[in-house]
Amino acid sequence: MNALGKLKWVMETSLTKTLASKHKISVTKVYEKYGVKLLINGKEYKGLQVIQPKPDESKKPLVATWGGVSLKWDIEATVNDQPPRIHTQGRSELVQRLLADFCELCGSDKDVEVHHVRAMKKLHEYPGRPKPPHVVRMIALRRKTLLHCKRCHEAIEHGLPITWPLISLDEIKERRKRSMAQY
Repeated sequence: MNALGKLKWVMETSLTKTLASKHKISVTKVYEKYGVKLLINGKEYKGLQVIQPKPDESKKPLVATWGGVSLKWDIEATVNDQPPRIHTQGRSELVQRLLADFCELCGSDKDVEVHHVRAMKKLHEYPGRPKPPHVVRMIALRRKTLLHCKRCHEAIEHGLPITWPLISLDEIKERRKRSMAQY
């Protein structure tokens, strides 16, 4: 049995078992009730077909068909597959932030690194004590990542207090805009 034949069998078995369960009948009865012989390009195929008439007599009935497709390899078949188109709106926000290349805490542009938390809910797990400045900044920016200079990143990773001056959110946004104008 070739790979497509096995795939067809799995899909058809799934379909017939689903219909049998839904209508509370056996799989054999599904084949008896919905089984048809389909004539496609002069060849006869076994398949399943359901015809649902519309209440309005002037409209065509709904027809659902399974089968009627040849799975034989055709060496002369033309393939018209198109690669999927990826629609992007320029650079992602993280890439824009990386290109800005400055610490989003102190504003330094030396040795910028990325600090990442797994989930935003982790940022709110500081019961009974004030949140560190980097956590407040991540919450304000609504981001799981924050760009830091090496000095700020080491302080965050080792739980040390940040005693140097921090830049404002407005300044962060302004510097990002200026850096994007360069690219």
